[in-house]
Amino acid sequence: MTVVPDFILGSGDVHARFCAITEVLGKLVSVAPQSLSLAQLAQSTGRTARELGKRCLELARNGLITETTNGLWQLAVDPAEVTLEDVYRCVTFAATPPSRTALKPVVHHANLAVDLLLMQAAIAINQSMHQHLRQFSLDRLKPAAQPPFPAGRQALRGLNYNNPPI
Repeated sequence: MTVVPDFILGSGDVHARFCAITEVLGKLVSVAPQSLSLAQLAQSTGRTARELGKRCLELARNGLITETTNGLWQLAVDPAEVTLEDVYRCVTFAATPPSRTALKPVVHHANLAVDLLLMQAAIAINQSMHQHLRQFSLDRLKPAAQPPFPAGRQALRGLNYNNPPI
């Protein structure tokens, strides 16, 4: 009997990080404009402070949250400006390994055709996934208050995600 894994996005690790980052953002949306500590996030999510620290740093590198001077975390943008596509880019940006300088040369012409076909399929799937994730913004999480956020969608678009524009 075949067991189907309970995740989307291709791998369990990517799915777990995607869920954790979305959960962190959800908690920050629910208390906005207030901030939360890692201990408060850990208590409300059931995740370890160590894991949440990593996820918060990923979110901060992507401009979605900021750390205050007293070590608390808060949203940096309006929840309506953040979509699940931004969360996915945050996850994949953190997971992208450095590129190798020396790649193994392709020996057979048939391998080149298969590689090209698979690359085209991967690009099409990636573009389709981004298009679907873009439809879900965090304002669906019903924030308690609508704070004035300093950065909007234009500020997020200026970040380098190491992904080609769609």
